[in-house]
Amino acid sequence: MAQQSFTAALQSLALQVGVTLFAAAAMVPISAAWALAALLGGGLAIAGNLLVVMLVFRNYRAADPGTLTTRMMGAELARLALVAAGFALVFVSVEEPAMFSLLGSFLVVHLLPVWWMHRVSDQAMKR
Repeated sequence: MAQQSFTAALQSLALQVGVTLFAAAAMVPISAAWALAALLGGGLAIAGNLLVVMLVFRNYRAADPGTLTTRMMGAELARLALVAAGFALVFVSVEEPAMFSLLGSFLVVHLLPVWWMHRVSDQAMKR
């Protein structure tokens, strides 16, 4: 992965961790269950996004788009399996998880890299 792409990926990951921690801290006044659910939802999204980055961009070869496409599809399937297993584990081990907090934090943190990469690419285009 190129240095600039690697830096953007690290920034995106740091942003996801920060938003997850902020969401959990914001939920503490409501209840500890909501804060835990926010941590779990954000953590599942971070784990899935990190898995995709590692699977797609290890030994990255832009000259071979067919292999890259196959890796992207495989990475998405692996993310789906990881997230499904993570949610199953949460539902089995956490008694009455706060669904709004769990799913809301997952969705926000999961979609955050899309917004961040769009922002980074817009800045690069203006240079």
